[in-house]
Amino acid sequence: MKKTLTLLNTLIIGCAAIVWTGAGESSDPVLADRELPAEIASHCALNMAGDASACHDSAFERHWVSRSARGDLFIVTNERCTGNDCRAWLVEKTEAAANTLLSFEASFRLREDKAGYPVIESYAGMSANEGAYSRYEWNGKAYARTGSRMVYHVDGQECGTREQCRHAASEAIMQKQVDRAVRIWENVGGVSWI
Repeated sequence: MKKTLTLLNTLIIGCAAIVWTGAGESSDPVLADRELPAEIASHCALNMAGDASACHDSAFERHWVSRSARGDLFIVTNERCTGNDCRAWLVEKTEAAANTLLSFEASFRLREDKAGYPVIESYAGMSANEGAYSRYEWNGKAYARTGSRMVYHVDGQECGTREQCRHAASEAIMQKQVDRAVRIWENVGGVSWI
């Protein structure tokens, strides 16, 4: 009797798993190498900086992000890419094909949003002292940049926007850290001190 119940339970669980995942789908979405959009696969050949070493032996990592109204969303990165030209891609895999929705800097973070399309905030270093954050949001048809802000770095640490850095310099003066205040003014304001 126990063997019959165990076999019956196994059959019920197996049937439920097949029905739950749907016809032709799995519970663990996958984006195969052959499904990568052409612009991702050819990114290294089209590297704008002409630095082929940044893309030597591409190894694309794929991470499932969420389920959208049309399919599954994946973040694709080249784990072997080094330097400032590294990109990340948000790919939507539908029943018909996989399409790139957005290409952005490989330094990023995702924030949840409605309809399964995450808000993407990326960072691009522009120099040793400057960088820019960009924010991208889904507008119902495509991703659009909805914000950007320039930030500054002093002594290897981000002090923020120009106004935030001015405030940090004032705080440094109040705490009698004149050297730090001067470095902030030099790096952010371009003020030279003798």
